[in-house]
Amino acid sequence: MAPTTVLHSAPGAQLREMAKLARQLGIRLHSHLSETVDYLDAARQKFAMTPVQFCAEHDWLGNDVWFAHLVKLLPEEIALLGRTGTGIAHCPQSNGRLGSGIADLLALEQAGVPVSLGVDGAASNEAADMQSEAHAAWLLQRARKGMLAQPRYAGGTFEGGADAATVEDVVRWGSAGGAQILGLAQSGTLQVGMQADLAIYRLDDPRYFGLHDMAIGPVACGGRAALKALLLNGRPIVEDDAIPGLDLDAMRHDALAAVRTLQQRAAV
Repeated sequence: MAPTTVLHSAPGAQLREMAKLARQLGIRLHSHLSETVDYLDAARQKFAMTPVQFCAEHDWLGNDVWFAHLVKLLPEEIALLGRTGTGIAHCPQSNGRLGSGIADLLALEQAGVPVSLGVDGAASNEAADMQSEAHAAWLLQRARKGMLAQPRYAGGTFEGGADAATVEDVVRWGSAGGAQILGLAQSGTLQVGMQADLAIYRLDDPRYFGLHDMAIGPVACGGRAALKALLLNGRPIVEDDAIPGLDLDAMRHDALAAVRTLQQRAAV
């Protein structure tokens, strides 16, 4: 169940009913939280508590709950999210586009918060491209830590943030982390007996030729990496960077028509 934001989308009693019903049905809870300082202000003004405390009061924390964003958090909120195993869908490009900030994945993960990657929505992330999202997560987590570096004479203890996130971290967040948050116990890792959900990228892109390990290319180089194959439980979905049977011309025609319709409605 996924109201847009728990602070504004439904009264508290309905939120508790959603949480109760979701757990009876064995489905998960998702919403957007603490994307901007407005969440902190609204929670304090309306409920005299923090956004995460509000979620705790209404049964919206636990290992069956995950939130998009979680950019603006107090230390005690991070600790509470970690204790309850509540997850994050990190949306760095949307957060950057809107100027919201950068989620502190290091602190969240160290506290015990499961981390995954997301793209938010079309209103703040036009491409909705997970490869670009992974690249942005890698760079921005390093930049975030680097912003905290101080000179030694001011008590600084580290040079920058190059160790804040590795390519392997980002791949883990985008695969095993996502599977954990979604409750997909048979997916997310390459192991015997696991479901064959695989994205196989081509590594013959000229941008990768100078890398010491071309396997880091799809994350480290950014841009679109070509898919050799995409498998869902062993069933081919993408072959040689194309979806068999997909009519892109018809899709483009329908999309342009939909945009024109929305523009006409907005002009009324």
